[in-house]
Amino acid sequence: MTRTGPGQERRTAGLSLVPGVYMKVLAETVRRLGHNDRLMFQGLNVTPDDLKSSDSRVFATDAIVLAQRALHLAGPDGLSFALARQLRLTIHGTLGFAALTSPTFSAAVASVQRYLQLRAPFLSMDYSITGNQVRMYLHAEPGLPELYDFLLETVSATLIYLTEQLLDRGIAGQRGLIMEQGKLPGVIVRLRAPEPPYYPRFECQLPVRFEYGQPEDTLVFPLELMTVPMRLADADASRMAREQCELELQKALKEQGDISLAIRNMLRMMPGPLPSLEATAERFFVSSRTLKRRLAERDTSYREIVEAVLKDRAIQLLRYTNKSATEIAYELGYADLSNFSRAFRKWTGKSAGEFRETDPAPDVGP
Repeated sequence: MTRTGPGQERRTAGLSLVPGVYMKVLAETVRRLGHNDRLMFQGLNVTPDDLKSSDSRVFATDAIVLAQRALHLAGPDGLSFALARQLRLTIHGTLGFAALTSPTFSAAVASVQRYLQLRAPFLSMDYSITGNQVRMYLHAEPGLPELYDFLLETVSATLIYLTEQLLDRGIAGQRGLIMEQGKLPGVIVRLRAPEPPYYPRFECQLPVRFEYGQPEDTLVFPLELMTVPMRLADADASRMAREQCELELQKALKEQGDISLAIRNMLRMMPGPLPSLEATAERFFVSSRTLKRRLAERDTSYREIVEAVLKDRAIQLLRYTNKSATEIAYELGYADLSNFSRAFRKWTGKSAGEFRETDPAPDVGP
């Protein structure tokens, strides 16, 4: 099913394959909303029958076309929210199981952050802690303007539904995190898109409030929620599921198209200090010499990619945390503050202190 014919293989940013089960559920949701889902597949080398296998995969570019057509057919009917309701925990495979068996909500979030690209290669996420709130930031690939709002709304709603399903409600209730009028307390989804006309029809069904026209695409959680156990917390089962996710990730990274984008996406998910060229080459099952050559073919180098990731991470930490420059330097893997300071000034033309004063985070409200 992943064959597109000689010379027809198309690639997109990040991983090149998407689990077919998501396209299957997407088509079923379009049909459930009263539309002809067969129109989604016209002219593609993917058919509904191809999606029946549990291990089916489609090229990300075909997935984009399918999503665009689905949005054209059923978008005004609230396709994003209807789809999120159908993306139940079991559909996400080992990633869903890793989250379900995680010891705490924080560990579940870490699993999702690390392996999200296996399920949604167009998206990535990170999060920060500010006061008594955790803010999870969603990022969509810039080359998908038509799908940007749809993807973020769908993934946000899916994450919220999964949160509702995964939490140990007994312990959450003991900590005051009890559903209030059908809503999870202290949890808000804030999206940059304008409020869609179908939102009022879904508002009472959603377990949290969605706020539109916001400065950033963010999910806000109370900090206390991060320590609440998962409903089926099991350290051994969670470890095994994460190991399976890691094997799946490495296999997918090996098979994907643009290795420079894959490395960037992988490094964005990893804590500091970032791995060496040699360690990264091992993850991609190539020699360091081969990796250098393949990156040179993309007019870049491993050092350039690492510096871009470190720059983005440093800016995030300066904007969204109260950590000192010394703490940030250590977290990014720098041996001392002076090396970090020189690098940051080269990236931005400012010191860390100057940047924090002149480039603060956008105000996302209370």
